[in-house]
Amino acid sequence: MEETGNIEKHVLFVLPAAAIHLGLVIVLGVLHVRLPYGGWAERAVGYYGALSGASSAYSFFAPTVGPLLWATFEVRDRAGALTTEALETGASREADLRVKNIIGMFWDEQDHAVRRSLVASWAAKVFAKHPEADSVVVRLESYDLPSMAEYRAGKQPRWYVEYQAKFNLKARLAAGENDRATTP
Repeated sequence: MEETGNIEKHVLFVLPAAAIHLGLVIVLGVLHVRLPYGGWAERAVGYYGALSGASSAYSFFAPTVGPLLWATFEVRDRAGALTTEALETGASREADLRVKNIIGMFWDEQDHAVRRSLVASWAAKVFAKHPEADSVVVRLESYDLPSMAEYRAGKQPRWYVEYQAKFNLKARLAAGENDRATTP
């Protein structure tokens, strides 16, 4: 009998707390309601939102959501076998988010020499992972998701190749086996 009383007390605390949290998520995140600036309520709700994630909003179809960025690598060995892989590890969501941030650096960078160095470092990582590799083609693509109005008008989502570069091993380059038409 005493155990039932503890459960009822627990429910009496948890249900109102969950309702308040859900209300804050809806008001702050979904409806984008802003409290008056500088007041105690704004500071308290701001702290709570930051700690709990209630202030986060994810508007998938919002105009500010950019395209999905993706990097793939085509690895070719001396025998001509082709393997394709991505930077994502699959080890954890956090690790893959870090990789996406690194890919995003390419799009944010305006200096072509820095972009080239960034892509070359990715290719070097792939060469280190595949010692049998003869060449690596780095391809950066974006997935353009149309707005709802564009989708209703018939526009379909699609991938766009934004950047592509082929890297050969220096040993092959020294031997004169370079394909200048595909090496940047």
